[in-house]
Amino acid sequence: MQEIRIKSKVREEIGKKSVHELRSSGMVPAVLYGHKEEPLALSIKEHDLWQILHNSTSEHIILTLDIEGGKESSVMTLVRDVQHDPVTGNPLHVDFQRIAIDEKIKVGVPVELVGISPDVKDFCGVLDHGVREVMVRCTPTEIPESLTIDVSHLKIGQSIHLSDVWSGYGDLEFIDDGNLTLAHVSPPKKIEEVEGAVEEVSEEVVGEGEEAGAPEEKTSGKGKES
Repeated sequence: MQEIRIKSKVREEIGKKSVHELRSSGMVPAVLYGHKEEPLALSIKEHDLWQILHNSTSEHIILTLDIEGGKESSVMTLVRDVQHDPVTGNPLHVDFQRIAIDEKIKVGVPVELVGISPDVKDFCGVLDHGVREVMVRCTPTEIPESLTIDVSHLKIGQSIHLSDVWSGYGDLEFIDDGNLTLAHVSPPKKIEEVEGAVEEVSEEVVGEGEEAGAPEEKTSGKGKES
């Protein structure tokens, strides 16, 4: 497991005003909790946090938190939750959870699909990516970067479920249900359905044309009677 570190400072002031000032200065408010310790209010540089999140496939990252102004100089943590601005996507707040190297923790692992199904390549099948992340329980050193799922053998109508792959990850305790779909190959859209849609549109266009021509016929008929 690659060590990731990020610097932080203890926050003396809390509240909406201080949080607003903090974000205006390029910092993100954070809270460190866990192991029956009192929650600790922190601040971290938005740029540093963004760099870490941008280079990770999941936000549930194990990292070492260097703390300035606290009784502990560094703590191993899990990024438990990140709140983002709904418009810009920028991080607004982070929750860090204290962990230990030999402690089993609950964490999300991203699902990565590899390979090309021949039915997708040759018969226009559609590869549907199921869940993007599964929850597991393990020690920090056992967390894989991703669950790598080979889809090269999948045929149209076939699926890969979580229970099909978890035997290959003996160190992980899977929390999610084994019936969870990770990948599925759907059949291509039938030509008949496409043709039917075209015919339906054509009938609508013809119908609109007939309605548009009806008033002209009535006018012509009145002219003959006179």
